Amino acid sequence: MSRETETIIARYAQETATKSNFTRKRFDKILQSNIADAMASVGAEYSLKVIMGRLVFETSHGDKAMDVLPRVFGISSVSRVEAYADADLEQIIEIGKDHFKESVAGKTFVVRAKRVGKHSFKSPDIERQLGGALAVHGKVKLKDPEVTVRVEVMNTVAYLYTGKVKGAGGMPLTTQGRVVTLMSGGFDSPVAAWRIMRRGAPMDFVFCNLGGVAYERSVLMVAKKLVDDWSYGYSPRFHVVEFNDVIDHMRAKVHEPYWQVVLKRLMYRAANKVAFQTYSDAIVTGEAIGQVSSQTMSNLASIESISEKPVFRPVLAFDKMEIIAEAFFIGTGQISENIKEFCNLTERKPVTSSKVREIDQQEDKMDLSILAKALEERKILEIKNIKASDMSAPYLFKKEIPEGAVVVDCRRKDEFEDWHVKGAQCQNAFKMVENYRILDKDKTYIVYCGFGTQSPYVAETLQRQGYDVYAFEGDIAAVRKYAEENNLSEAEEA
Repeated sequence: MSRETETIIARYAQETATKSNFTRKRFDKILQSNIADAMASVGAEYSLKVIMGRLVFETSHGDKAMDVLPRVFGISSVSRVEAYADADLEQIIEIGKDHFKESVAGKTFVVRAKRVGKHSFKSPDIERQLGGALAVHGKVKLKDPEVTVRVEVMNTVAYLYTGKVKGAGGMPLTTQGRVVTLMSGGFDSPVAAWRIMRRGAPMDFVFCNLGGVAYERSVLMVAKKLVDDWSYGYSPRFHVVEFNDVIDHMRAKVHEPYWQVVLKRLMYRAANKVAFQTYSDAIVTGEAIGQVSSQTMSNLASIESISEKPVFRPVLAFDKMEIIAEAFFIGTGQISENIKEFCNLTERKPVTSSKVREIDQQEDKMDLSILAKALEERKILEIKNIKASDMSAPYLFKKEIPEGAVVVDCRRKDEFEDWHVKGAQCQNAFKMVENYRILDKDKTYIVYCGFGTQSPYVAETLQRQGYDVYAFEGDIAAVRKYAEENNLSEAEEA
């Protein structure tokens, strides 16, 4: 082992360790493949040996390995080896005493040892003798010490360390059947997805878009964060189903108090269609009992009644704060907290208790061919292949000004007074970003500037904060041309 190379020990999650030999061999093969994907994703070269039930890595990219390995499902914990000794009791005590004396100085500590193989000593011998040698520097405390010194003896080598990073646990991804997750971008669905992935099930995502391209971008950012950080060994797809026409049709045909429940049914139908086409075994949702009107017991039953695939709800019994805490743990929380929810379609009191027959009658008023058309025309994205530029440019620009949009001119006041789009506001780009909280999340904003360079920055920054803000594509000449063609030119009167 070269001086630049270090050793990292990873441990199998309990459920992998207790499988039959045949199943464990299959799981181990998949786990090692997933590890290879994870290490490649961070550019970490390594060699791996399985020694007496431990995954022992040799790598010159220790920091990267310690970052990514705890996020591989099927690994329970990871440790960075700090010192080595031969499997000789005297040498272990001598090296351990010398290496850890500063770590335990003035602190409480305990020594924990494990040993596999044939040796002339036992694990308690290491614990007693090394603990005694270190006791001159710190105080032994068997329960909740400040420092835990660990020694693992594997055949002819002893590995010594103090750190132990908790891993994701669960079962290696792809050891179970595939599922489809309904993704909304809020806190709930990413957490539900993560919990099912942790059980070994790879997944694709179905996103029923109710809010335009900025909303699509935000939800895609959540899915990409989840996939890039946790989906090692499988490359999910993101199915974007445009739901605006479906919603308009539903509003025209369905009695308003039933909109929320019928909407969820339509989403279930979309997920089922994708599930059959992708040979997936189940649907995953982020629903929790009683969290919103469509998630009462009777409404969940009415919604699920049309699903031909089993429906898994991993956060069904979670409190909202539990879900939010887990979303921040898995890394999606900071994105989700800025995403506006579009599922609330009515301000009138929705039904909170329904029967399957009632919802059937409401849905029968619709022509579901409009949903079939939306599914046929859906966009399918390979999440792992999406680059940062793909997440920005296609979602930042508009070539027209939608009716009702707030138009913001980011040029100097004198340029604005010389000419501007009719009804536009004059705001400095950087002040608009700085004071973004005064904006209305229910409105769409179109921003333009002189050279087409500041407005994309404004749109990019404010979209990340959950606002529907777009840059008009092109410089001021393009804006002026569009405005003149659409009778939107205006000059300030002297």
